[in-house]
Amino acid sequence: MRKKILISFFLFFHGVSDVCGDDITFINSDQTLYEKNKISCRGNVVVAYYGAIVSADEISFDKTQDIITANGHIILKDKKNNIYFMDSLQMHRNFSSGSAENIKIIMQDKSRLAASDCSIKDGKLLLHNVIYTPCYECCGSSQELTWQIKSSQVTFDPDGLVEYNDAKFELLGNVICYMPYLSHPSPRVKKKSGILAPQFSTSSKNGFCILPKYLCSISESQELVLKPIITSKIGCVGWMYYGHRLKNGELSIDASITDTKSVKNYDANDEKTIKKINASGYRGHIFSKLKYEINDTWRCSWDINLTSDYYYLKRFPFLEQPNRILESNAKLEGFDGRNYTQIKTAIFQEDPTIDSTMQKVLPIIERNFSDTLFGGTFNIDAMFLNLYFCNARVAQKIITNLSWAKSFLLSNGHIIDVKGITSFKGINISERRCSSYDSALRIIPQVSIIWKWPLVIASDFAEIIATPMIGVICASNKRYHDLFEDPFCEINDINFLDGSKSISPYNVDPGSRICYGTKFSAYKNGDALGYVIVGRSTELTKNSEQMDVSGLKHKNSNIVSSAEIFLTDITSLYFNSSYSTQDKKFLKIETGIKFSQERFEGDLFLFDGKQCFYNPFLRNYKDEDESDITKKYRGLMLAAEWKASDKWKLSSELVLGHEENKLIRHNVGLKYKNECSELEIVLERTNYSGGDLRPETSLRVVVHLKNIGI
Repeated sequence: MRKKILISFFLFFHGVSDVCGDDITFINSDQTLYEKNKISCRGNVVVAYYGAIVSADEISFDKTQDIITANGHIILKDKKNNIYFMDSLQMHRNFSSGSAENIKIIMQDKSRLAASDCSIKDGKLLLHNVIYTPCYECCGSSQELTWQIKSSQVTFDPDGLVEYNDAKFELLGNVICYMPYLSHPSPRVKKKSGILAPQFSTSSKNGFCILPKYLCSISESQELVLKPIITSKIGCVGWMYYGHRLKNGELSIDASITDTKSVKNYDANDEKTIKKINASGYRGHIFSKLKYEINDTWRCSWDINLTSDYYYLKRFPFLEQPNRILESNAKLEGFDGRNYTQIKTAIFQEDPTIDSTMQKVLPIIERNFSDTLFGGTFNIDAMFLNLYFCNARVAQKIITNLSWAKSFLLSNGHIIDVKGITSFKGINISERRCSSYDSALRIIPQVSIIWKWPLVIASDFAEIIATPMIGVICASNKRYHDLFEDPFCEINDINFLDGSKSISPYNVDPGSRICYGTKFSAYKNGDALGYVIVGRSTELTKNSEQMDVSGLKHKNSNIVSSAEIFLTDITSLYFNSSYSTQDKKFLKIETGIKFSQERFEGDLFLFDGKQCFYNPFLRNYKDEDESDITKKYRGLMLAAEWKASDKWKLSSELVLGHEENKLIRHNVGLKYKNECSELEIVLERTNYSGGDLRPETSLRVVVHLKNIGI
């Protein structure tokens, strides 16, 4: 309460007329005594002095020497929002020098520091017999402090460092280590060069591994972090991060490099790949991102993701796990209301050790225009793409899609969705063997009409909304895919009533077909109980050849279904399937159950069938090339997390799968977090192999301490 009163005084003290000088204002006191150039106050004294607020039982001010002296229950709040509690105080010259007894400090980030005495010189505090802790919540309770530092002498610079001499680090009241010297930035300092908290791990593959960090604060907007990976078995990895905050954007570079000592043991099946790695003499990566706002309409960016070999990013526990395909691109984008323009170039790395797989996109130019026409939505989507292969093949494609869509609400609740699209495509291929044709100009019209009729079925148990749907899609027939189109598409619960099943938004899927299905949604007292969707399609004309896994190979597609049932407020069951009427069996089943409450979360996922898009086992490199997309997988993934308290969390994951039903990986993790510290311990076993990757067991430990590391 007293702090709130002091802050209120500070807000209006400039309007008080009892002014003694330019640098001090006496706001309140029970008794005031004037003696020439000295003023003495007693009883509930409040003073504003050089922008700080001081309250005490007694305060005196010597204007000639510019000295303020205070005694008894002193509270001082400085311009940096640090709060000091003292028994006695003597200051002069704008706090440039002075002394205090029995001082306690609450810093602006709620860290706390206490000392027996303090002397001030040039704005720096020299404290003796010091205790420091950032554990603010612990200080206000009867429990033991998580950690604290005790020191015989501390130099505290509010605008610089807190430096300790003869320091002892205590954890839960026990001395852990002794440090002759220790320093960390003052809470007011946003960034300062220095050593950050290291990370540790150990594994059968790398041995003991430590990740020390050193932050170089180049300027207020630039930083460089040096973080080499030091291992006991395979040497060192040089790793750095550079970040620069620009006026209208930001730039970051993350890069590492090492020798090829780590590829001594490797899978014999990948000997050719390993030879390529060893021939280069190094391994490494570079990730870089740039975003820059040119003006309110235009922005440019790049996203560079390059690595010497695909195995490298999985070799070390601290490096970022890669996507299946690494893409590096540069873009220029323009935003004008709902309209969008993009010019983009890109290169890809599916397997960086094989040059022949590299291709470049130079460039992609896109323009999207959207407006309202005849009560519907009118869109123009245009794209030019130039693709360059390493063996000098070049191909170009120009696409312009004109589309119009509108929903009509008829009587009795009938809904008609109408969409028309005409696609103009021009393509040129430099080598005839790369495509079924050398060059061509095609015009592909397509019209879709979809009817829906939501029906409400009321009962004492629940309210059910049954929505039968049927759609007709009419388009010219296509016999083959060109070089730019992905021949793989899958009918599922999301797109069986969609005008195009292709992954790319620019590939209109021609051919005529009828799509039909039904969706059931259940509600009770306004709360959702779940939904079920079932549907399929029938081809009216013979389309291009489809893969068996797509569910579209035959005239009548597979029957696809999806469901999610909320069993209770904290438990739900989900299900996806694709049933072949030709084979009389399910070609894909995905099912699982989720449990979530305040303290415990669990997820059990089961999979059996031919893989399409989702695969929880793709961490195995040999599966990531997806050379056989029709491969059948089965597996189980179990994940659980238990919050023992607001601070302790235990998690575990188990993945069992592939044709052999072998254990792919399993781990258990323990995490502790409060306002001043964070500890994470993860024990993991992985059984995948490839290149220089072998099955391994690893233990990773990460410790973060507030103000000491990040």
